[in-house]
Amino acid sequence: MKTDHLEKFVREHRDEFDMWEPSPEVWKAIEKQVPPGRKIFLRPFMLRAAVLLAVVAISGALLVTFLFPFPVRQARLPVDPELQELLEAEAFYAQQVNGKMKKIKACYQLFPQLKTEVESDLSELEMMYRQLQNDLQENISNRTVIEAMIENNRNRLKLVDEVLEQINC
Repeated sequence: MKTDHLEKFVREHRDEFDMWEPSPEVWKAIEKQVPPGRKIFLRPFMLRAAVLLAVVAISGALLVTFLFPFPVRQARLPVDPELQELLEAEAFYAQQVNGKMKKIKACYQLFPQLKTEVESDLSELEMMYRQLQNDLQENISNRTVIEAMIENNRNRLKLVDEVLEQINC
């Protein structure tokens, strides 16, 4: 292990540093200037106050987190029915596509070319979907964009259904 030059210097000159220690008379003069009662009671009081503040802050954070989880707090906001429909459709199609993709992935060993074809088609649909999400952010309740997003999800499901039919795995 390589030693640090500073550490080596300090070890070699340790006695020289010790000679600069203040004399006992200096420490006695300092102790006379500090009131004895204040030194004892100030630190425990501040420690207790800091612990109490930390306990209150953590308790408050836990209370808000567990009593009012994020989805519940968000649900109180008025939601556009068209956006609600989109969210429900996204959840449904994502569950369906993910379940069928597991079956397809199990067949990748039998059909190695299948992986690149399916994943490239799905990534293309994903890119189109992200573009639609950007369009939706610009015009939040545009029914045409929402319908296109739902149709994109249908196309993903249709794609994995067709693949499953073709490979019969």
